[in-house]
Amino acid sequence: MKKSKAKTKFYEVEGKRVSLPKGVSVEMKNGIRKVTVTWSEHGKVRRKYFDYSLEGVEDAKTLNATKKQELRRFGQEFGTISDDEKQALDLWRAYVKEAMGNGFKFSSAYEVMKRGVDGLNTTTPDFKTLARSYFDKELMRKTDGELTEHTETVRQRLFNIICPYFGNKPSHTISENDVLDFLDGLKGQNGGKASLVTRTQYLNLLKSVFKFAVEQGSITKEFNPVANLKPAKKKKDAEPEILTVDEVKRIFSFVKNNPKFHQFIPVLAIGFFCGARVEERAKLTYGDIYIGGRNEIFVSAAVAKNGIARFIYPTENVKAWMDFAKAHGVSMDATDTLIQGDTLKQRKTVHSSFLKALATETGIVLPKNCIRHTAASFMAEQQGYTETANQLGHDIGMLLKHYRRAITKTEAEDYYNITPDSV
Repeated sequence: MKKSKAKTKFYEVEGKRVSLPKGVSVEMKNGIRKVTVTWSEHGKVRRKYFDYSLEGVEDAKTLNATKKQELRRFGQEFGTISDDEKQALDLWRAYVKEAMGNGFKFSSAYEVMKRGVDGLNTTTPDFKTLARSYFDKELMRKTDGELTEHTETVRQRLFNIICPYFGNKPSHTISENDVLDFLDGLKGQNGGKASLVTRTQYLNLLKSVFKFAVEQGSITKEFNPVANLKPAKKKKDAEPEILTVDEVKRIFSFVKNNPKFHQFIPVLAIGFFCGARVEERAKLTYGDIYIGGRNEIFVSAAVAKNGIARFIYPTENVKAWMDFAKAHGVSMDATDTLIQGDTLKQRKTVHSSFLKALATETGIVLPKNCIRHTAASFMAEQQGYTETANQLGHDIGMLLKHYRRAITKTEAEDYYNITPDSV
């Protein structure tokens, strides 16, 4: 007699119906609903909790699949080891725990042991040495020794973020798990978990460092811990996060009624109603706006992210906000940048700090790039795809896939009627 298959359990998560495989369940922890992964490890039941969200479900499924693979790979072998092997394992665990402190993980210990045995007769430089060699001999060579904006970014990531994490570890002892732990621990600008894009950038940088080290003969390819790591894929069909007309009104009302924030009105207006990128807004000067009295903003090749010059044609409400700011003491000399600061880095920091303060004061969540995404969505309804793509500096395909969200004609009309007199 065949056993009937267990019924699949479905759950409503963020408005979507999802199923959970065996080993993944939904439980209450401290009065909060959590997605839970349960597995057996060394005779003990282990659990890990994730947020009750679509991202949490995906992370739980990934961990569950990993644990099943580990069981298939190691379960039978570990269940039948001899007493001598068990004693050796206990001694090894005690040794690694003492060497690594309280952060003992069996998976990490396994990698340390494997690499330690493989590298008994191996002498390799520490990671910092590899990083310095890559930066000086490879990256700076490509720029003829000039410290460009790109190379400065790489320098900061290498020596301010990556090197302090790995310290002076011999490169042959750095495992794939070490790299994954590093990527998982990266923080974003808001203090939360770094975005997928940021983690991918760091992974690609590590790949470049280790690839160069192998090519130079500093390490052999079997000691490249990132050789088999691939960037995580972005979830499909995720709509861009944009603000509502009411939320944008509240933002402009707040800055209008708080004189200390008047200096940010121009950069907000050009961001929300023209869709300029963060870095472009940080580079633009007032001399780039309304050139010769014409209703246009010139984004030069030096300002544009893609290096292609373009014009943006601001709507009437942009001019109204610019006039308001000027009438309330905001300096608009042709050489003045829209954001105060001597360097691009300083201006981007000022901009980021302002957005954090804005979110705190208004209670409005401001996801990354939501200003540009909001502008793109409303602009597409008002001006059409072709014109919007031209002004954003993208092709239509990119606009439709990543930037636009459906907006009604009425919403677009209300959006572009946000003026100093209307809030």
